Amino acid sequence: MNFSETKNRLKTFFDKKKFTEDVKNNRKHTSRVMAKKCSNGTEISISFPGYKAYINKYNKTIYDYRVDIKKDGITTALSHANIIADIFNKIVNGGMSSDALQSVLIEFAKNGQINIADIEHQLNYTSYQPIQTYIARIKKAHGSKQYNHLGNSFDLTLEELFFSMKWIVLQEDINYPIPRYQGRKMSFARYLETIFVTQNASHHLEEVIARALSHGRPSQWKEMDYSFLNQIS
Repeated sequence: MNFSETKNRLKTFFDKKKFTEDVKNNRKHTSRVMAKKCSNGTEISISFPGYKAYINKYNKTIYDYRVDIKKDGITTALSHANIIADIFNKIVNGGMSSDALQSVLIEFAKNGQINIADIEHQLNYTSYQPIQTYIARIKKAHGSKQYNHLGNSFDLTLEELFFSMKWIVLQEDINYPIPRYQGRKMSFARYLETIFVTQNASHHLEEVIARALSHGRPSQWKEMDYSFLNQIS
């Protein structure tokens, strides 16, 4: 399913599970649904309503949910920062082609459909488990904000990465729908910035993470081409 179809399906499921009623009664994480069981047995699930879900002044439900991964005996949440760190690790330490990953990510950003078998030869790399000094660097970039280091305690397979990414960015499409708002464009801007900093010293990983954690709308870097965002609708 593409992003639009998946979004509509998820909102229908939320209504069925009385998401808004739970939010009004301050009941958090009362429901869980498996979003994807990967070929290696890893499970990606959604837990909701999230702690940031609320009803705004226009009586509109602002959706928030948590994307969890169950992998190698570990169950933990995944965030934009975890995805950014994983992308960076795959290129810098795993030797993945930055150009190939950029091309695949842009195509994926358009509609959310991907065939893992088709991209495995394009995104060949050596699986590399993040080391503690690297995790410490990511943690420092969070400043006073909480960082879930378990989300970067392993290397995500391509299947785990792309399907986790799909459910994480979908939240932006639900709450900030395109074309009125940026939706998943904001997320993919950060992911492509991550690739950019692996090849260009004018900016660095910590900046990308800070921008991902920002509640505002970061300005575009003059050194980077953001024209790919025009392809996302």
